[in-house]
Amino acid sequence: MSEQRSPTRDQIISLRRRIETVTFGRQLLERKKDALIRAIEEDRRRLKDVHRRMEEACSGISFSYALVRLFEGQSIMRLLMGGSAPAGVHVVNHTLMGCRYQQFRLSEQDADSFGRSFVDPALASLHVDDLLEALEDVRALVWTYINLNSKLNALEKELKKTTLKVNTLEHTVLPSLAGDLRRIISVLAERERQERFAVKRLSNRKKAANVARKRASS
Repeated sequence: MSEQRSPTRDQIISLRRRIETVTFGRQLLERKKDALIRAIEEDRRRLKDVHRRMEEACSGISFSYALVRLFEGQSIMRLLMGGSAPAGVHVVNHTLMGCRYQQFRLSEQDADSFGRSFVDPALASLHVDDLLEALEDVRALVWTYINLNSKLNALEKELKKTTLKVNTLEHTVLPSLAGDLRRIISVLAERERQERFAVKRLSNRKKAANVARKRASS
């Protein structure tokens, strides 16, 4: 608030209302901050669990892949990759406590065709079947991991912004408003003291003048 030459009581009322509004806004942001922290902690626990399950699944894939390479050779791997094209991904926008983040999923057509190969199941060995099954099992975990990471990044950025706003209101805006309020109250109090002193001095002069007139008339 810029310093003004003639503070008034209306300014005190206005400042107190602003302080109440800013305080209420800071309380709302504190609640949002706490909710974001809880959501982040919960998603971090889920991400840790998904990461552990993915490591276990990848160990199974590595074992199946090694068996396929060992017993089937490199040619079967080329067949498994034959004709594969980039998968179509749908992006879905979400909002949580004012925080926008994106979630991803395969298109329905690509999801249905995922894991298909040009290898005849009747002619493929059990090692190939095991590898394809392991890849199919890990698919959901991969998308869960991707989406949790995307959500966590967005929530953490929103938490930083919210924390910055809370700190700005608490340590900059509110102290500034409180300082302005104290200054205006001090100026008005000093003005009232001067006015009372001036009124008292004028009253004393009038009394002295009345006494002097009475003495002169007597």
